[in-house]
Order: sequence, then structure tokens, then C-alpha cells
Amino acid sequence: MTRSHTPKSLAVLLRARMHPDSIPSPPPAPSPPASPEPDPSARPAAASSVRHWLHASIGAASPPPAALECFSDGYRSLDRGGRHEILRSLATDYDVPRARVRDLMRQYVSVSATGEGGGEQPGAEREEGGAASALYRMERGLRDALRPKYAGFLEAMNAQPGGLKLLAVIRADLLALLGEENAPVLRALDGYLKEKLVTWLSPAALALHQITWDDPASLLEKIVAYEAVHPIRNLIDLKRRLGVGRRCFGYFHPAIPGEPLIFIEVALLKDMATSIQGSFVGCPSNR
Repeated sequence: MTRSHTPKSLAVLLRARMHPDSIPSPPPAPSPPASPEPDPSARPAAASSVRHWLHASIGAASPPPAALECFSDGYRSLDRGGRHEILRSLATDYDVPRARVRDLMRQYVSVSATGEGGGEQPGAEREEGGAASALYRMERGLRDALRPKYAGFLEAMNAQPGGLKLLAVIRADLLALLGEENAPVLRALDGYLKEKLVTWLSPAALALHQITWDDPASLLEKIVAYEAVHPIRNLIDLKRRLGVGRRCFGYFHPAIPGEPLIFIEVALLKDMATSIQGSFVGCPSNR
């Protein structure tokens, strides 16, 4: 190891987890330093404060960035129980307004029935046009009413700096909660959020980048932490996988800088390997 590589080696050594049997854990969020985990006895007050910012964000036609930021910081500071409490509130209190949907459906059926009978009366063409216009207006209203109240909040959070990563954290917490409470209202929230994340994290929005030893230590430590198939044992192992005869590529999203959403390690060989083990043995960096 040369002198020029010493600072990076020390940084990776101090910050990365090098144990082969360790469970990969997500790296710290690139947001301001997280507050210490609140005292469980104080959790209800903390959760109520986060719920206040949630209500302020959802209740506004255009959620103010300050409210979204306060919610984001508050949510990250909550413990597991507090986060689950917020997710229950998000799924239950801001679901589809079914009372309004029922009223619109009754009006729609009534206007639809009137329009069908108007064709047998004088001036039916003019009346039919008016009924059709009313039906189209009601259909637009029904589409809007069938949209959950939390839809606008999730979209505004995605546009907020650091919001997309928070939404990924929220879905991870939601999946953990679904493992304990398989409630339909929670499944509906998870399904909606999943569809949105599929769109926001589409391949078209990702950028391919070759990861090398010259990349920041904060990125290299994520490769170490996230490698679950062939755990990285130490600094020599890490440098070997980024050296001669090897390639490492990662997909990155502009809204989550420095975070490899997908990465793959490649071993270059002169001949076709007959097995995965053979590719490792035949790789020039292993010779």
C-alpha cells in the first residue's frame, strides 16, 4: 500500500464494516446529524409533534417546504414504535374519502339514469348534451375523490431535497409494520407508495458509474456494507475487487447522490469460465 493511498485506506478502515458474517446495514442518511433516540416515555409527545407536521403538509394545497422538512427530521428521530404510529395515522387518517365517493356515485347514477331516459322526449339532443357534460364532470370528480389524501404529500416529499430517500425509509418501515399488522389500509398505502417508487426510480432516471479506488471513502464503505453475496473481508480484498482484471459498476439516482442503488462486480477473463468459482480463480487479480 503506497503513501498516497494511506488516507483513503484509513478512512475506509475506520468507517466500513469488514466482517464477513456481519449483516449489511444502511449507511447514515446524508441529512443533518440525527437526534439521539428519544426516551420511550417521551415517545407519544414526539410522535404527536411529527403528526402535527404531517397534518400541516397534507392539509395544505401546496405543502410548504418547511413543514416537509420538519416532518422529515422528526420522523427520522422517532424510534420504531413512534414511526409505526405515524404510519398508521398516515394510512388511516388520510385514506380515500369514502363518504364523498359514495355521494358522488349516487349523483352519478342519478344523472346517468336521467340521461338515458331523455332520448324519448322533445329536445332530447340538447338535454342529452347537458347530461353528458354533467357525467364527464362527475367522472373527473370521482377520479379525484378516489385519490388518497396522502397522494399529494408523497409527491411533494419526493420533490423535497432528500425526500426520495426518506420515502424509501418509510416503505422499509411500512413493510416491517405489515409483518406485524397485515391490515388492508396499510397494504393500500404500501401498494400506492410502491407504485410511486417504481416510477420515481425508473431505469431512465438512473446513471451508470464505474466505481474505482479513487472514489470517496463514503462510497466505498457502502460497497463494503451492501455486499451480501461475497462479503468483503478487509482492505486488501476491497482494493483487489477494484483493481486489475476487475470492474465494479453502480447505478445512481440524482436525488440520492453517493448512494449505489444497484451495483455489480465483474471479473475479466481471457477464456469463458465454467463456474463462478472458476471465474474467481482465473481472474488475473487473484494470480
